[in-house]
Amino acid sequence: MNKSFNKPNLSKYKGMTKIQTGQDEDEGVPEHIFLPYYESQSTSRLIKFYLDEGIREPKYYRNLLHTIETLGEGDIVEVMMNSYGGHFDSAVAMLHAFRTTDAHVHCCIQGTAASAGSLIALAADSVEVGPYASLMVHAASWASAGKQSDIISHAMFVDQQVKDVANDVYQDFLTEKELEDVWLGKEMWFKADEIITRLERRAELQEKRHKKMMQEVRKQQREAMKSYKSKPKNKIEEVEEVPEE
Repeated sequence: MNKSFNKPNLSKYKGMTKIQTGQDEDEGVPEHIFLPYYESQSTSRLIKFYLDEGIREPKYYRNLLHTIETLGEGDIVEVMMNSYGGHFDSAVAMLHAFRTTDAHVHCCIQGTAASAGSLIALAADSVEVGPYASLMVHAASWASAGKQSDIISHAMFVDQQVKDVANDVYQDFLTEKELEDVWLGKEMWFKADEIITRLERRAELQEKRHKKMMQEVRKQQREAMKSYKSKPKNKIEEVEEVPEE
């Protein structure tokens, strides 16, 4: 049985239409056809696409990401994940689209979410885990060529870039010690039940962090109100109150 975390209601979306986005005008060869996706419209929109191959270069997802960025509140993006990963830059582009769209992004891990695929899956607003799903995290692999100094500076830059993204996306899913082990070369695999357990723990930690943040906001509000009331009337400034949750 699948386990889902905050899965949106998809039952109202019927009659999916395949959107074939054509071939790249710059290249004009079949290998550069953009990723097709499926769309259903009710009072809101549902965009559904399958990542069931290697993650290709960023241009392949151009039209899809543009569509995601134009969605509004009440719209849904459904990602069907079964990929061993691929281009890191494409994963970063999807992270940006997921976090800037007003739509709800839901990812269903049907099979494998490995490497860049795990970054994309865990960046979704909600995650559904299939009964035989797996997830893998490891350090990035890449190649560089050029002068010795260029290779060294490039390697240092990419190393920090990958760590920044991974520390952000894997926060609360992996422990700090586990992330350190990943940077030392350890490859970590998780079965469906392990993914579910870690997603549950992540949700709990995120909720605690949110409550702590709101407590701090309310504390600052109370201090601002005290300062507000102690000022002479002609120097009083407006203070917006943060409502209790």
